[in-house]
Amino acid sequence: MEEQYELIRDLKRHLNSIEHQLFVSSKFTRTTEMLRKIMESIVTGYEQFFAVAFEVLVGEEASYVQNVRDRIQMLNESLQMRGVAVDLSEYFLLKRLLMCDFDCIGEYRKNLCMVAYVDGEEYMINMQKLHDFYASLKSATGGLQQAETVY
Repeated sequence: MEEQYELIRDLKRHLNSIEHQLFVSSKFTRTTEMLRKIMESIVTGYEQFFAVAFEVLVGEEASYVQNVRDRIQMLNESLQMRGVAVDLSEYFLLKRLLMCDFDCIGEYRKNLCMVAYVDGEEYMINMQKLHDFYASLKSATGGLQQAETVY
């Protein structure tokens, strides 16, 4: 039980770190590398969320499952049963965006934008989009805390 609280505390610290990057660091460093760093932090936040949620909600009943796909399926079902909405497509989109090439629009400017191409589609990543990704991650972690107090 103590280990679960430590994992949740680490997740909260990581969310605070992402928030600092979004609201402070990116204000003074308007580069595509900063955008990528924030995207990587959000992906890491999702991965920590998945680890904590699996430990807290699924726990030992699934210790025999080694396949990642089965673990994701079990976690997704467990989250849905508890009413926690997690949009996995945003996580996978961020992972794909981090792996592909990108162009920069307005580096060192207020309206910095990163353009990435995934499967021939153009995705524009700016600060507002990163705020949206962070908001969905934060709402998912809030849902986890809510589900934990209910059960």
